[in-house]
Amino acid sequence: MHRMPGGGRLPILSRGEFDENHDVARTLTILRIICGALVFASGLMGLGILGWEPPIAGPEARPFQIAMHNAGYFVPIMTAVFLVSGLSFILDRYVALAAIMLFPVSLNILLFHTVLEAGQIPVAVLFFAINCFMLWYRREAYAALLKSRIQNLP
Repeated sequence: MHRMPGGGRLPILSRGEFDENHDVARTLTILRIICGALVFASGLMGLGILGWEPPIAGPEARPFQIAMHNAGYFVPIMTAVFLVSGLSFILDRYVALAAIMLFPVSLNILLFHTVLEAGQIPVAVLFFAINCFMLWYRREAYAALLKSRIQNLP
């Protein structure tokens, strides 16, 4: 055992010992940063900063893609969600809120690729799964939202 600032003790694991909480935290950190970087980069692409545009969808998905662009508000809002939530994931600030903001976007991406454009299903499933993992891991932050009735309110 080593002393930590404030008098606490830090357990030192010998080689071969398994610390499940440490491994989960490390996995979560890696997933959070990778997901945040990819989401933030997608936001930059939405602004045209990285000079890359998403590929033109196939014949079944093209009308949906055109409708999203022609609506005038959908792409800017999605870009803002990507930038804010990606930065939030990278900086580890307000991650529970960012995961909620990303959920409808990741679900839409999953459904888009499942129903209309099957070419990117593995990427869509991975993005949705990481988002769900972030939601699940931070589920205590949503406890008050999931109560049917809040006590002590007028």
